[in-house]
Amino acid sequence: MESANALTRSSTRTTELVDFLRRELAPTPERWSATLRLTLACVAATIPVMVFRLHLPLLVMILMYLITKEDTTATLVGTLAGILGVSIGLGLALLVYIVALDVTWLRICLVPAFVGGGLFLNRIFVLPSLGTAIGVPAALAMIVPDVLPPGVLDRFLFWLWWSVVLGLGINLGVQLLLNPKNALDRLVETLSTRLRAVEGAIARILAGPDGMALPQSGPPAATLALSGVASQLQLLKIVEMRYGSLKPYHAELNALITFVDRLLTAAAALGAVNPGMLGEQLRRRLQRVADACADMRRAIEQRRWPEHVWPSPDTTLAGEENSLLPPLAEMERVLAMIPLALPGGASSSTTARPSTDAAEHRRVLVPDAFTNPEYGQFAIKGALAATVCYLIFTGAAYPGIYTSVITCMVCSLSTIGASTQKGVLRFAGAAIGGLMGVFTILYVFPHLDSLGGFWLPFGAGTAVAAYVNFGSPRLSYCGYQIGLAFYKAVLQGYGPATELKVVKDRLIGIALGLLVFGWIDTQLWPVRAAARVRPTFANALRSMAGLARLPSQGGDPDMIRSRAYALRLQIYQGFGTVQQLVAETTFEPGAAEREVMLQLLAEAQAAFLVLLALVQDRSDAALRGGPVMAREAANRCDAAVAESFEALAAGIEDQQRRPWPDLAGALAALERGTAARLADSTAAVTAPYDRGQLALYRQLVPLVERLGAYHHALVLA
Repeated sequence: MESANALTRSSTRTTELVDFLRRELAPTPERWSATLRLTLACVAATIPVMVFRLHLPLLVMILMYLITKEDTTATLVGTLAGILGVSIGLGLALLVYIVALDVTWLRICLVPAFVGGGLFLNRIFVLPSLGTAIGVPAALAMIVPDVLPPGVLDRFLFWLWWSVVLGLGINLGVQLLLNPKNALDRLVETLSTRLRAVEGAIARILAGPDGMALPQSGPPAATLALSGVASQLQLLKIVEMRYGSLKPYHAELNALITFVDRLLTAAAALGAVNPGMLGEQLRRRLQRVADACADMRRAIEQRRWPEHVWPSPDTTLAGEENSLLPPLAEMERVLAMIPLALPGGASSSTTARPSTDAAEHRRVLVPDAFTNPEYGQFAIKGALAATVCYLIFTGAAYPGIYTSVITCMVCSLSTIGASTQKGVLRFAGAAIGGLMGVFTILYVFPHLDSLGGFWLPFGAGTAVAAYVNFGSPRLSYCGYQIGLAFYKAVLQGYGPATELKVVKDRLIGIALGLLVFGWIDTQLWPVRAAARVRPTFANALRSMAGLARLPSQGGDPDMIRSRAYALRLQIYQGFGTVQQLVAETTFEPGAAEREVMLQLLAEAQAAFLVLLALVQDRSDAALRGGPVMAREAANRCDAAVAESFEALAAGIEDQQRRPWPDLAGALAALERGTAARLADSTAAVTAPYDRGQLALYRQLVPLVERLGAYHHALVLA
């Protein structure tokens, strides 16, 4: 019986692995284009490498994988940061060579100093890659005297620097020539995709009950809405670095990103409703919004003003499908404000513009750079593991496994799950790339006698590595390692490559580094992803509780929207971190809890989208006015929802259990209050919106109650 269960589990894991690889290796036009550009860059780099017989051709090739981005602007920024970081790191190493190269004990002490310093900088810099670019070359330079013969040490640092500059320069030139996209193009494409998703959501509603079965040309609105705006805001910063003429319009462009996100959130709320058949009035309003989104999308794509300036929401149209009215009114209001976010449009009005981060100070270091003890602990663990590996390979007189020291640095990540995941990808990539290199040496190179013949297997191996490298972050590092191991085998020198020992030594070095770092990482200040999931999720739920209480606090509706925007950014970031941590727990024990946490996260995200629509509608209701009793009933319902989120947060963190509020009773009281208000003849104008608000509460309360049920399952897991 046990053997049958084990066989079933093994078959399930194999199926999951095959499905994972099928998804991750799925071809796309963008992926093929990026693969072609990187392959051409590496092939082009072989010309100066062969002509000048460079001593470190491996670095010329492999650094291109680390720097190449989706757009030329990010590639340019990465190239400049890489050259700057390497120059600083090698400058420090040169200073040590001049002062202390002959003092062996001092050089050995500097190995953990440079490794730990590089890891510490990696955590405290806002641009982590700059810390890595400083630390890795400096640490590598400290172990070079134990790997290379003494006669080349006076030239090694220059070889290293020149290889880095040559590789990054050739790659940048190829990308600028062949990659048509820059950061501005990507930002426009992102906004266009999000507006197209809004149009698609409306089109499916207009198509009637069968509209949900219509094929989608891109990601659904709910998926895009939950991805947040962090990536677009980061793109905006890169755009402003490249195009100085856009800096004066930072506030307007930031507002445009925010408005499109609000449209997308409202569209996701629309998509969650199944209204059935629509009345003619509501169909006109929906079509009007879809046309406005299409007009705005074309204007953004063509960098021009929209053809129409859309007026404020038409509150006189009132169909019978009241559940659609709150998100529909939000979309109409946002469309009326979007022209203000276009350069030159802000002068018309500033009252409706949302808050922006125009006053945000640009930082070099993270806010808690010197107060968070985890950064120092992280650096100490990596430095200790690298030092142990250094002593092992020098004590055993086995310099071929120096890769163990580098493995300790690159696999030193924030959690045990993340480090294990990167270690698995590193070893798997080294094995695949090594096998490709061995096959090329044994069965391909003997039949070649020219540079043109060399380019064929070299380009093929590069294309395989580049294709994997341009996948999602879950697999891309494996592509980098495939290329590194392949080049290690085929770029051994400028004659026939016959030595296979380099492949074996690299695998042994990686395995040693993973074992040493893995043991230290689990014994000294262990940080498990599973232990961080619960506090991070609880903080996101508390932010949702704060969001639920906003409408009840009163005050200026614009201030409510401003605070809601700040909270939604926190919640976006929290959900993103939870998703990342849950993915990292795949390499840690606790599969049952992981599955329940994913279900809990999905329900929380669905509740978040409805809650956003409700907060926007409540801020509008403050402008419309209404009887005190109706507002008090809505406030009590808001308080019950907020208390539910806080009770969930406390339970997830294993704190003292809080009583679960009576959500059903609060909703019933709101229904009675709404019914009494609708019976008043003076409420005829706002009646459709009151019904729509009630529909949102009826949608939100079951979602929150399901969250409570999943939380109970999490406790049992």
